[in-house]
Amino acid sequence: MSNIWTVIPAAGESRRFKDAGFVTPKPLLTLKSKSGEIGYMVQHVIADFPAWLRAGVIVALPEGFPKPIDLQERVVSIEHTTGQADTVYQVVKTLPDDDSVLVLDCDMILKTKDILTLVEMINVYDVTIAVSETFDPNASRVDSIPFPTRFVEKEPISQWGIVGGRAFKKAGLLTQALKKTLDRCVDRHQEPYLSLAINPYPGSKFAHVITDYIDLGTPERIKEAGWEIL
Repeated sequence: MSNIWTVIPAAGESRRFKDAGFVTPKPLLTLKSKSGEIGYMVQHVIADFPAWLRAGVIVALPEGFPKPIDLQERVVSIEHTTGQADTVYQVVKTLPDDDSVLVLDCDMILKTKDILTLVEMINVYDVTIAVSETFDPNASRVDSIPFPTRFVEKEPISQWGIVGGRAFKKAGLLTQALKKTLDRCVDRHQEPYLSLAINPYPGSKFAHVITDYIDLGTPERIKEAGWEIL
């Protein structure tokens, strides 16, 4: 397998956290897990990564927030972003074209075995996506499993929602797909979501169904999971 980078886009406003009184960027909120572990949200996301995967982690944060001393991962400062796809684009376009890219949400904790499945399966497929059955109306969705052909945002085309993780075989092809999506969204005055960029990415696509994950996307969901913001 070629070199793989793990990109964690976290340069948005985190409006629901701001509205709840939290000014720290969401991935840098200190959380106490249900089992008692304490760390930044992003540290919880990558806590059980093997060393070879952890070495390539890149966290995209809003400009103006200095990297915490105890955060070992590489940080990229994003001055301005129009959305998730734009943040990922600004990072991925700097990576070698033939390297692979794993994109993880900063607020979703997947089992390490599922993350490794996404990474291993890009030896076979060009894109792999973690999906789960969900009724969330705001979810990104695929049209079918295990071989989806259409990827949408906030459209109920199936019960299968994209959950936290997507792997792409080639950073260069992902850069091109993201650029096409950004241009199209500007023309249509739409927010550029990463899910939409999977459509123009060429090649075969595989959806890996997961059932066990932790959603930390809002203060309410953190509380529902039995976690605590410190």
